[in-house]
Amino acid sequence: MNKTVLIIDDDPIIRIILQKMIQIVDASAICYQFENGEVGLSYLKNLKSPLEHLIVLLDINMPVLDAWGFLDELQKISLKSIDNLQFYIVTSSTDESDRIKSQSYPAIIKFYTKPLSKQDVIDILNS
Repeated sequence: MNKTVLIIDDDPIIRIILQKMIQIVDASAICYQFENGEVGLSYLKNLKSPLEHLIVLLDINMPVLDAWGFLDELQKISLKSIDNLQFYIVTSSTDESDRIKSQSYPAIIKFYTKPLSKQDVIDILNS
């Protein structure tokens, strides 16, 4: 199954590290990087061709549109062109209120605190 991973994080170093880790675990995975939720949401809204498996790694605290705004906007659109869509929070926040808030969004599969381990990446790609 072809996997596409969207890395939505305002830190360019984190995006590069995550992409390298993903490609070490699964060299066939296609990664796209976005610096904030608005750009990532625009990509999803404008998908022209169907995707088999889309994984979104979403940071919480970003300029322009943070994770909560992204998820709120996501609930307003239909993503019929994606068969298997999975969202994960990947954040440096250790605030328990963020973890609890993430549970109020059914689209979020799991909450991870940075940095991700290789096993975390394996779990995400194989879920």
